[in-house]
Amino acid sequence: MMKPDGFRGRPPLELASPKPAFRRNRPCRWLVFGLLLAAACNIPAAGTTDSTPTVFPPADTPPATAPRTSTPGPTVDIEPSATPSPAATPAIINPLTGLPVSDISSIQRWPLAMKVSSYPRTARPQAGLSFADLLIEFYQEAGMTRWHAVFLSRDVEKIGPIRSGRKIDVPLMNAYQSLLVFCAEYSATWDFMQFAGVDDRLLYVGHPECPGLCRDESQIPINGIYANTVELRKAAEYYQMPNPVPDLAGMSFRQEPPAMNGGAGTTVRVRFVSDNAIAEWRYNPEDGKYYRWSETGKANADMAPQTDRLTQEQLSVSNVIVVYANYVRRQAREIYELELFGGGKAMFFRDGQAESGFWRLPKIDHPLQFFGQDGPFLLKPGVTWIGIVEDTSTEVQDGGTWKIEFGKTGVGE
Repeated sequence: MMKPDGFRGRPPLELASPKPAFRRNRPCRWLVFGLLLAAACNIPAAGTTDSTPTVFPPADTPPATAPRTSTPGPTVDIEPSATPSPAATPAIINPLTGLPVSDISSIQRWPLAMKVSSYPRTARPQAGLSFADLLIEFYQEAGMTRWHAVFLSRDVEKIGPIRSGRKIDVPLMNAYQSLLVFCAEYSATWDFMQFAGVDDRLLYVGHPECPGLCRDESQIPINGIYANTVELRKAAEYYQMPNPVPDLAGMSFRQEPPAMNGGAGTTVRVRFVSDNAIAEWRYNPEDGKYYRWSETGKANADMAPQTDRLTQEQLSVSNVIVVYANYVRRQAREIYELELFGGGKAMFFRDGQAESGFWRLPKIDHPLQFFGQDGPFLLKPGVTWIGIVEDTSTEVQDGGTWKIEFGKTGVGE
């Protein structure tokens, strides 16, 4: 079916039982400014714009308990028991973060891959990125990047702004067995997703309606759509989307830092093609995390902290990985495919140190694996940012600062 705005997708299904009274979505319109394609999705607003978004409790945070009181009693000497104590219950570990979770069901469900805007800068500060289990950022087109943020163990009421899908999302959807949440896409991209067999795992504006994807009227149209993970999971269940228990094993974690061969790695600066897409991570030895800075567009390469709209805190991660892969452009229009199979070069940064290694993708439907000089690279438990750059990209080290320049993309047939 061809939608009124020129991109294809399945029409919203009508519920067999009565639905809550939401206003229906208006068509999603494309605004084109030069090479920048902006999806202006007119859908109902979600409540008032000054309400405080709800962040659901993290799955890896134990519930608070009331303090216990005890009555002093006599001291009793107890003879050691010959019976061994029961073995401790193994911790349930999130395969994307290496952190324990209290409920295994929080990691045995759909990963939701959110397409979050980074440009124009009115998209910032984004909402909800600090609650993702895995952050992936890649060059999209027109001198800008997009986030492919994977949410698994935690639910958040407001994530975004949500923007359009692209062909690059497909291999990432396959690797992390996720549902893609986006605003709209080109007809050619929709055809590509159908051919790849992932069209039954797409959640976009109108499919579902608000409250899964809603408009914040305080934002400009091209950066106004926000997602609610709880409502999206309900919609995915209603639409009977595939929901196997995901096999997300592949990343290795250890709290203690491994020996690393690249020297100091306290600042990682990735320039994605243009000065409108500079990602910089600066290491803070006080808490052992890397904090995000982004370009402001002002003179002298000015950078500013990138915060989360929900927490007002600067975005931080435990690990920074730069993956080198082939971007392929097959037509005049700047739309890329990503050759994410086999393996390639990678750079790892944790605890203020760097190491050169490589990535592998043994199966297209399993997560990326990372290897250093001595075997699997041991990531620090916590959130990881993966920046995907062109395979021809170059890096320069200056003390503890690494500057990575996006390379020239390939041209396919």
